[in-house]
Amino acid sequence: MIQRIQTVYLLLAISAIGLFLGLPLLQLEAANYSDKLSGWQLTHTVRIFDQPYIVFFNAIIAGKAAGFALIAIFLFKWRGLQQLFCWFSIVAAVSALAFAYFKFQTKIFLGDVVFTAWNALPIVAVVFLLLAIFAIRKDENLLKSLNRLRD
Repeated sequence: MIQRIQTVYLLLAISAIGLFLGLPLLQLEAANYSDKLSGWQLTHTVRIFDQPYIVFFNAIIAGKAAGFALIAIFLFKWRGLQQLFCWFSIVAAVSALAFAYFKFQTKIFLGDVVFTAWNALPIVAVVFLLLAIFAIRKDENLLKSLNRLRD
């Protein structure tokens, strides 16, 4: 069952999340300055006991989305658990997009902050994950119908 169409959908979702981490998501523009921030470079500073720590929240969240999708590929014998991991991956991908939007809204910069089109990649990943869930459900219904024929 590992060679089914849901495996292709899950691999496409993983590649979309990987591109989300590698491509520039925010572009900073000023009169004599231009810079781009990739997905893995979106950080947040957390203060713990008055010490600032930089945490790569976007890389962690998007990495979890890709990890859940990768684990779901190898759970082909347990279709219910495979669907659950796909749902976890959807939640993580939407959370990564929400964090990128949060950083876009709260970025303090004297020039312009541009939200690039590459931020749509988690939505593409969600579409592929939903297609994988529907394909998994279709396989489950097929197996149930075959069991009814045997009885």
